[in-house]
Amino acid sequence: MKIFGNETNEIIIKEIGQRIKSRRIELSMTQEELSMESGVSLRTIVNIENGRNVAFQNIISVLRAIKLSENLDLLVPKQVPNPFDLIELGHPRERASKKGLKKSPSWSWGDEK
Repeated sequence: MKIFGNETNEIIIKEIGQRIKSRRIELSMTQEELSMESGVSLRTIVNIENGRNVAFQNIISVLRAIKLSENLDLLVPKQVPNPFDLIELGHPRERASKKGLKKSPSWSWGDEK
């Protein structure tokens, strides 16, 4: 299944678990061997493969053990500065700001002088 991003968290977690399981089997590794190689408990390996929620740190350790950690760069690509920000500000933006919100004068009933 391709992950498009509009699936529920649970469906995405199950799909990632299935992909990890497929990769482990492709490498002819048992769950016990993956546990030893990754430093993650056997129970956590089983939970990952069954699509249960586990700590992200454990996912990273497992991905490293099955030689897929280089794909983590695709998860959140490094953002390149917007050229217009560089021209306008002289440097990349460092924080977000609310756009289009101008401070309006304080509200009044209109009968004040």
